[in-house]
Amino acid sequence: MKKLKIIFICICASTMANCFGQSVSGKVIYKIQLVGYGTDSKDPEFNKLNEATVEIANKQTCTLQFNSTQSSSVLDKYLISDAENNGLRKMARTMAFIVTNESDYFFDKYTNTAIKREDNGKLIKKAHDKLQWEISSESKIIDNYLCYKATYFMKFINRLGVNTSIPITAWFAPSLPYAYGPKYFNGLPGLILELVDRETTFYATSIEIFTDKELAIDFPKGKTISAEVYEKGLKTQVGM
Repeated sequence: MKKLKIIFICICASTMANCFGQSVSGKVIYKIQLVGYGTDSKDPEFNKLNEATVEIANKQTCTLQFNSTQSSSVLDKYLISDAENNGLRKMARTMAFIVTNESDYFFDKYTNTAIKREDNGKLIKKAHDKLQWEISSESKIIDNYLCYKATYFMKFINRLGVNTSIPITAWFAPSLPYAYGPKYFNGLPGLILELVDRETTFYATSIEIFTDKELAIDFPKGKTISAEVYEKGLKTQVGM
């Protein structure tokens, strides 16, 4: 019965989104928390880098903006001061971006395409992957919103060549019927207010919904390359 109730709520959320999506926009700021990163390292030099990476990562935020057809998820990078301008801190800032965010993500729902912006500024154009979420009856209150738990199993081949998967956990609010979230985690019948992606957790700390205007999503301008070309270049660099 509880599962049927969730399905009904999700259907209502989707209906509301279709009815009001033309005039609704939003902006969400997520606080980032990186926990447990690099704890298995026994090299003192790597320990220093890992500690700096965690410190910088936990000073970052991620800003999600969306309208009826597009969204952007951008990491608000921690700026290194002149006093911190050294090799270790620069490397740690780069690692903090990669570990927590991977890349800024710009999504166009009508064309089902996305642009990923890497930390080095490269723009990669790809088809947006529709994620297969498993919605459960587990719920909790986040910032006065009733949220339900959803899990996506990210499949990949590990270093040993074995097919495996990692669970990504999202808590979404059906009363905010907008199918967006941080990074590329979209497609749920409600706005994602909390996301656990391996060692990184995104917490929504500010939610603004605009019913009287549509935010313009600023896609990055410049030359783009396809995901296939980019991945081929990476394999060439590592000699695969």
